[in-house]
Amino acid sequence: MRSHLTGIDHAVVACDDLDQALTDFERLGFTTTARGFHTMGTANHCIMFEHDYFELLGLPSASTVEPPASFSRLLARGRGLNALAFHTDDALLAREELLAAGLEPGEARDFSRPVETGGGLAHARFRILDLPPGSVPGAYGFACEHFSRELVWLPDTQRHPNGACGLDSVLLASASPAETADAYGRLLDVASEPRDYGASVVCDHGARIDICHPDAVAGYAAGLDLPDGRSLPAVLALGIQVRDPARTRAWLTGKGVPFRTQADGALLVSAAHAQGTALLFVPASRSVSP
Repeated sequence: MRSHLTGIDHAVVACDDLDQALTDFERLGFTTTARGFHTMGTANHCIMFEHDYFELLGLPSASTVEPPASFSRLLARGRGLNALAFHTDDALLAREELLAAGLEPGEARDFSRPVETGGGLAHARFRILDLPPGSVPGAYGFACEHFSRELVWLPDTQRHPNGACGLDSVLLASASPAETADAYGRLLDVASEPRDYGASVVCDHGARIDICHPDAVAGYAAGLDLPDGRSLPAVLALGIQVRDPARTRAWLTGKGVPFRTQADGALLVSAAHAQGTALLFVPASRSVSP
């Protein structure tokens, strides 16, 4: 594992309507942060866990700031999990580390968003680094350095009615799982691991990355569909750890959200109910590989 790039910090779900996305994910049982407005022109809601999170990202209706080209391309791909942000403690050192490994990351850039606190208005500050082309197959990849974690990981936002407690996995479909896994492995400087369904990259920080051959998708999660109209590799699902699947099942049932129960007790919610990316709620006690 690289010293300054250690796994998934957060996943990014692109949304064409943030109001609808907010409604959808609150119905799914997630506590969401207040809408944030980035200085680079985008807006978001975050679903926070103890160590990681995922983000609902879109454009505010009245924005006058043109977002970076990479983020414009991300949003132009349509709804769904279109980006992965990798954890770094120092984006500039991560850049030097990748260059030394023969990879070609972009330039680092800073931005912020205002956060209302009990003491008034503060600013959550970030530095991101575009990762090398081809190093994050199926998604836009960047490294994210947090300068003000206390303004992002707010305790009240980490408690979710559905019992969610962390990211478990990001699942991609690929016609060549080993090749796709090797690209992620080279980025993070870890060896990919073969699986019955394809391959996996286990990170030191955050969720693992699973890559599934299209023919093995049904074996990974019954009822999971291949992405409609997207070329492969493509993200299929986001795995979410839950402490008590029975609690999650009760919440989804009470809200009328359809789901399919897996053999290991995991619950699959289709992409149609989660802004274009299927959600797999898995017991937090489940082993590293399904």
